[in-house]
Amino acid sequence: MRVLSILATFLTLCLSIQSQTLCENGFAGEYPCDGYDLLAHYPLEAVGGGDNGNDCWGWVDEASGREYVIFGRSDGTSFVEITDPLNPQFIATLPTVTASSLWRDIKVIGNYAYIVSEAGMHGMQILNLEELLPLSGFPFFITATHYYAGFGNSHNIVACPETGYVYGVGTNTFNGGLHIVDVNNPSNPTLAGSFDEFYTHDAQAIVYNGPDTDYQGKEILICFNGSAGVAIVNAENKQDVQLIKHVTYDEIAYTHQGWISEDHTMVYFNDELDEQYVGNNTRTYMMNVEDLDNPEIIGYYEAETPSPDHNLYTYDGKVFASNYTSGLRVSTILEDGTIEPQGYFDTHPENDDVSFDGTWSNYPYFPSGTIAVSNFDGLFLLRSSDWIDAVDQSVMYESPVFTISPNPSLNTIQLKGKFAGCNVLIIDMGGRVISEYKSIPYVNGLNLNVSDLSEGVYSVTILDSNSGTTLAAEKLVIRH
Repeated sequence: MRVLSILATFLTLCLSIQSQTLCENGFAGEYPCDGYDLLAHYPLEAVGGGDNGNDCWGWVDEASGREYVIFGRSDGTSFVEITDPLNPQFIATLPTVTASSLWRDIKVIGNYAYIVSEAGMHGMQILNLEELLPLSGFPFFITATHYYAGFGNSHNIVACPETGYVYGVGTNTFNGGLHIVDVNNPSNPTLAGSFDEFYTHDAQAIVYNGPDTDYQGKEILICFNGSAGVAIVNAENKQDVQLIKHVTYDEIAYTHQGWISEDHTMVYFNDELDEQYVGNNTRTYMMNVEDLDNPEIIGYYEAETPSPDHNLYTYDGKVFASNYTSGLRVSTILEDGTIEPQGYFDTHPENDDVSFDGTWSNYPYFPSGTIAVSNFDGLFLLRSSDWIDAVDQSVMYESPVFTISPNPSLNTIQLKGKFAGCNVLIIDMGGRVISEYKSIPYVNGLNLNVSDLSEGVYSVTILDSNSGTTLAAEKLVIRH
């Protein structure tokens, strides 16, 4: 009876999941936006419940390509399969070790997730994510595969996937500095070293491959240390971690978090409390690290809103920033390392105030282009409105592209383009082939009935019928 009750509750909650909504005329439904569409939205109660959502991360099974969001909550961790982002599946929850807490943080190395919390005596849960693969149908309660008890509470967990080390930061050990754990054998995590010169709120661990030849190939941490600013440390020797440089800046309130550029030349970071205590609008600081011994803050980008900033990440030449009440803000990294706004999706449409509500974090690294955004009140799945262009930008078209008209469409479309002997596929945003037309003698002037397609965005893709090579793809919008 208890199982039936849980299942019935879950099925009822599923009905409240908001599905795909395009960003049009500045809005996706109730959410202000620019260049980013809503694929799905889970309210907190539909993805495990608790008092609040917090961090998120992601995992992709290499063998199958299946994609999963790992979503932190006050009382546990939820796992949502998003392989089909239009039909995400909440499949499992891992309860907290001890008490509930506002804070929970997750990182992934290989097929293992490492989960910490500010809850007292929580330690670090280690989960073999391959255990998720057989689960489907409804959420399962699962237990950690392994466990590390070398610290109790931990504000964040930092991971270096290349070397197999994780770093507890803001723990009850080593003055809240770096608590270094060797997880190359996840079943036997061991203390490897520490660094206690600063309290560290968050950090990024990398194998440095930037232009500074003194540190190339070494494990470097960029540490964001609250009121103490930024510290760059050399953690190549876990028993003798060395401070390379300590950096501070004017109007510092609380240096919160940051991420290095993909070419390891710039660090983008934020200050969580300067909006509240200094009166700034949202600022993203830019620090040149081409010379790690002499890093230089070259300036900052200041937004039009006063929303406090939280977690940001760099990917594909962009900065993806979760800024509490103003939502996901995406900026383009320019050649000189500065940034300019590219688009946004406001997951907290009520306001952009100086308050701690709205979005906590985001994960922009899924191969499908899906972006997970965690909110205090739930989980959002987004994708760039230009997702088809992004997917197909590596394809060199020998033939001219084609047009679709009308587009948006309701019932029938016509393709105009000089393609002969081709296959035409209509593919939804989850990557599923909805319709396929084989060996079309001549595409130009081809009329297709699309009245049975659900409202949303699709890709019309033209393949060479012999080789299967993609010749061209265009976005189709269906309206009802």
